[in-house]
Amino acid sequence: MASNLNVTELDFDQIKENLKSFMKSQSQFADYDFEGSGLNVLMDVLAYNTHYNAMIAHFALNESFLDSAQIRGNVVSRAGLLGYIPRSILSPRAKVKVVIDASTIQGTNIPTTLVIERGTKFAATVDGVSYTFSSLESHTALLVISGGIKTYTFPEVTIGQGTFRFLSYRVDNDIENQKFQISDTDADTSSLRVRVQQNQTSSSFDSYQQFTTLQEVASTSQVYHLQENSSGYYQIFFGDGIIGKKPINDNIVTLDYLITDGEDANGALSFALTTDFPSLPKPGTTITTLSAASGGTNPESTESIRFNAPITYQSQDRAVTAQDYGAIVRRGFANIESISTWGGEDQLIPEYGKAFVSVKPLIGDKLTDSEKEEIKAIIANKNVVSISTEIVDPEFTSIELDVIFKHNPALTSRSQSALESLVKDTILNYNFNQLNKFDGVFRHSELLGLIDSSDPAITSSTIRPFMFKTITPSVISNSFTLTFTGSFFSKKSTEYHISSTPFKIGGVDHFFGDLPIIGSSNRTVMIYKTTAVGDQIVVNEAGLINMETATITLNNFVTDNTDDIRITIAPNSLDVAPKRNQIIKIESSRILVSGSVDKIAYSGPSGTIDYSTTSRMR
Repeated sequence: MASNLNVTELDFDQIKENLKSFMKSQSQFADYDFEGSGLNVLMDVLAYNTHYNAMIAHFALNESFLDSAQIRGNVVSRAGLLGYIPRSILSPRAKVKVVIDASTIQGTNIPTTLVIERGTKFAATVDGVSYTFSSLESHTALLVISGGIKTYTFPEVTIGQGTFRFLSYRVDNDIENQKFQISDTDADTSSLRVRVQQNQTSSSFDSYQQFTTLQEVASTSQVYHLQENSSGYYQIFFGDGIIGKKPINDNIVTLDYLITDGEDANGALSFALTTDFPSLPKPGTTITTLSAASGGTNPESTESIRFNAPITYQSQDRAVTAQDYGAIVRRGFANIESISTWGGEDQLIPEYGKAFVSVKPLIGDKLTDSEKEEIKAIIANKNVVSISTEIVDPEFTSIELDVIFKHNPALTSRSQSALESLVKDTILNYNFNQLNKFDGVFRHSELLGLIDSSDPAITSSTIRPFMFKTITPSVISNSFTLTFTGSFFSKKSTEYHISSTPFKIGGVDHFFGDLPIIGSSNRTVMIYKTTAVGDQIVVNEAGLINMETATITLNNFVTDNTDDIRITIAPNSLDVAPKRNQIIKIESSRILVSGSVDKIAYSGPSGTIDYSTTSRMR
């Protein structure tokens, strides 16, 4: 019999049994019938109380650690200890050129300068829904008179989706560690402006900048700190007079920021000015879109915070390793779906003294020039002085799939065409969830497993992957370098390793092919046309296939038109893995799914007579 109470259990029934065992070990209750007595109710209460306390302690302990906490407020709090600030919702940003025509305005009181103030409103429509955009900064233009035409030109105005909200707070230093809350969960903190004025009647403001590093921060530095609180709202607070300037009593803190719809307005392309200018009644306005609205996204998820906070902490706000570059760019730049960073020593041809960054943005396939300069500015004061940073565009390799499967029709109500559709949907889901990012590896066996498990009737499947890229030729001269992933599959020397869609030369369909180079694993690209007696080579040397580095160069050819040409080749491995700035994606239009009945599974031994298997290559 147990003489001591066992306190290691969490389950209610086991806790109650432990209590009974402990009570029965006492002489007063040695022969007591617990089940049929009123004491049984008290045992239930004790067991429930113990169970609840144990679970509360368990949950509380889990919430104390970043990797196990489930409540967002606790995850944010733990991340804050690592100096990490979760990303807020972000507004889509666009750039426009604005020309104001004042030629029709009569009189001589036309101002010599015109200002587009911060918060000037523009309108746009996306998928039938109207959205308001606002200028993020003030812009000034001079009046230009040419040939009787009077115009003000704003060459580049950055606008963000949303409207500005203004909040004012009075500083009260009797409140210890006073904080000022941004009272909107859909506030874009990247647009936040923090200003402090002496009192309510003061007309001048001191602008404060967000604290990022202790470097050069003194007692008079006008910086503010930003954090997300346990309720999901962002709040700011100021320095203590030692690290950062401390506002005094009755100062007025003014916060203004965009309230945005986030990703909903991505893609806005056409804009109209909706704010009037008091000094110019009804001027003519021409707005040219320099870049469509992009970069809008939802607030950072809990899992993203859990992943990024330790990486950012490890970088310690300095860029030394490739991982440091990635963490710093993620922290300072929002328009990122996927990022890859590597050193110049890892280039195909080493470039020492360089660090490379490639970003796949949330919208589109590559960053704009201004976004690249923004990233360079973020890194500029954090990397080793002797290291220069280069931003490179992502390079996409498309995958074409031949998918052949066998099925037992006795195990499903789906038709063969329905199974083929199901298999294609499975592949598209795999592409969406696993690929289209820098660390997205096409894993042959993983996709096979998903296909085999998509329906109980599927007995086996085969996937033949091929890589392809598309070029747009010129009718004057052509030179292309196509970089693929891994290495190429080597066939018999007499077989073409590459294939292409037809292209016109002299009104006749031509194709790319290749020939072996004696004493080398590489191959020469040639151009041929088909005739009644076989393939006729038209251009003997139109490029080179490097089998080891997976590159194809194309040159020395001119086509009749600029129609796209698809170049296809087989990878050496059934798995396809990206390197550096490469991204792999499965092209939905190039998924060829073919099903057939598994005659052995369906008919038994009699089905072996005409059972067929699938060849490795086409």
